[in-house]
Amino acid sequence: MIHPVERTIDENFMKRIKSWLFCRFDAEDVYNEMWRKYHDEEFHHEKFPGKLPKDWFLFKIFKMELYGKEIMRRSMRIKDETGKSFSLRAVFKESIRFLKEHALGAITRQEDVFPTDVFWVLTIPAIWSEPAKQFMRKAAEEAGIPGESLTLALEPEAAALFTKEQELIRHTEEERVKLVPFVPQSKFMVVDLGGGTGDITVYEVQDNHTLHEINMATGGAWGGNRINDAFLGIWKDILQNEFKECFQTHPDEGLELQQNFETKKRSTGERTGREFLVIALPECLRRIPEYKRKLEGSTKYPGIQVRRGKVEFPLQMIQDLFKESIRDITSQISHLLLINSVDAIILVGGLSESTLVFKSIKDSFESSVKVLNPPECGLSVLKGAVLFGFTPQQISKRVSRYSYGFSISKPFDPVLHNNERDRVHKYYDNLEDVFSAIVRAGDSVLPNEVRDYKCRPAEHGPEFSLVEFYATLDRDPKYVKEPESFFPECCCHHIGDIKIEHGRRDNLENNEINVQVVFGFTQLDVTAECTISGMRRQVSAHFELLK
Repeated sequence: MIHPVERTIDENFMKRIKSWLFCRFDAEDVYNEMWRKYHDEEFHHEKFPGKLPKDWFLFKIFKMELYGKEIMRRSMRIKDETGKSFSLRAVFKESIRFLKEHALGAITRQEDVFPTDVFWVLTIPAIWSEPAKQFMRKAAEEAGIPGESLTLALEPEAAALFTKEQELIRHTEEERVKLVPFVPQSKFMVVDLGGGTGDITVYEVQDNHTLHEINMATGGAWGGNRINDAFLGIWKDILQNEFKECFQTHPDEGLELQQNFETKKRSTGERTGREFLVIALPECLRRIPEYKRKLEGSTKYPGIQVRRGKVEFPLQMIQDLFKESIRDITSQISHLLLINSVDAIILVGGLSESTLVFKSIKDSFESSVKVLNPPECGLSVLKGAVLFGFTPQQISKRVSRYSYGFSISKPFDPVLHNNERDRVHKYYDNLEDVFSAIVRAGDSVLPNEVRDYKCRPAEHGPEFSLVEFYATLDRDPKYVKEPESFFPECCCHHIGDIKIEHGRRDNLENNEINVQVVFGFTQLDVTAECTISGMRRQVSAHFELLK
């Protein structure tokens, strides 16, 4: 939750009000309490005496703002739960700052530790784009975490590291059966189901007990929030604008409704003998004319009952809310099992604690492969991130999710380039905007693996050059730019630039630079070399992926 600020905010103003921002684990409870006091005419804030609860900002699931973003802008904004706009960068930065300070406070109370002694691991979905990763890293650095003391961990990798150490597999030795960790040559699939996304990856245990990623990370917006949104959709369909107006006036009651459902949905699918899921009816909804008749008389959602201030939803109706997420998850698992033989499917993350989700996936695949839900599966990513911080080399091979490369021109050959799509890219005697790949989607890469690219960039500054950098989910793209009539299924994105600081350009021989992109880690890295005054030298280079 963020303290009240002016509606129009620039970066300079953000610096001045930095101390006004705060984030809490119990932000929703604090927000609800503010509104309760306001409606009871008891609200007063000592630090902001002229402000009302509507002036505060409340952000939920804002991490999903980075999902699916191939191009990231520093100026991106986000709307809070009541529709007010705010800087997305500031929300991430101040959230990370709070977590950092909270963690340091907890650690230093127990141990004689300095902030410089701490190495930080920030977990992110594996399906995030490279610009989204850089956005997260920049936010952490602006929150006060030194870049050299920070690493990003991919959530399914962290879960895999934790899972690898658990005793989950039956092993018979001298007629005795016991549970042991995965042995070398074992393969297992990690299905990480969080609130926002679901990430699925297959790993193989090597002889040295490191892990090789077997397939590129896949996933989608299949998390628990999708189910929550579907539940709210029932209310919106039945009560229409009256539902929206109610929670605009009483947002605290809207949050309580969502909290109640979040708690109760996890038990959906358990054999309790009950036929309904019961939710307390928010007070503001009781003021809607004929609310009971509207809820009980819905033809789209038959069977809803209202009794003694509570709404009873048929269990089958609630289970149907899970169908789309479960369908997409099982479909992707099925696809991966066609190309990978695994010893077990491991479900981790908060949504995997749902009885219905686990049972549905287990029933779909248990005839051919073990489906396991380890103890504390909701903490697998957290505990695995700690392991990753100490031993990042435990992930010894990764698979590139994207094809990365550069734009080049090449001689036009009328025999080879004989279709309309090629002719569109013909410029005099050359073929322009040709994608030159340095790695392709699906390629395996080792940690610290370097791919070279020699280029003669156009001049962009007196002492630096910019090299355009492109990415696409397509394994074999042909061009970096396409007219609408030839738009491919997976388009190519100019995700940013490589900035090379080489000093005075007239010192460069042949205007040639050797760019070296480093693969195999959770983020790309880059170095560059060029010949200056007859000597081959390494020069400063870095990615600039935020626009």
